[in-house]
Amino acid sequence: MEDSLRRQLQQELADFNKHHEALVKARDELTSLSMTARSKDGAVEVTVTAGGEPTGLRFLGNKHQSMSAQKLAASVLEAIATARRQVTEKAMARFSEVSGFGIGIAGSGLEGLDLDRLLEPLGVENLLNGATPAAAAKKDARDDARGR
Repeated sequence: MEDSLRRQLQQELADFNKHHEALVKARDELTSLSMTARSKDGAVEVTVTAGGEPTGLRFLGNKHQSMSAQKLAASVLEAIATARRQVTEKAMARFSEVSGFGIGIAGSGLEGLDLDRLLEPLGVENLLNGATPAAAAKKDARDDARGR
């Protein structure tokens, strides 16, 4: 029974590591994500980051020269809004591909759980070798006191 439980724990940890890597990859992809959109009238093109911050603005052709300031401003704002909507949709789609894990963490009392520390090789080995959380916490406190 103990070997069966150990194998199950190892499989769960392997699955968790795989999901963790997918989330890190998705996060890294989003840091470089940007979208470019044009206004409906074709006068303006805007590029925004994943956070919605405009990083580029181009006036296409000469159409902007014959537009009133108010119409040009409306075209710029329209292009920004479109690019922001598109980048949000792209980000949500990317995270929905890797979603599922952790949905039940909020409100469970586990919000302060240090998942990266849990994934450290020694932490996993301690779990597999039967070390209790209290013993691991004492060891962590000693290591912290020694500056490790």
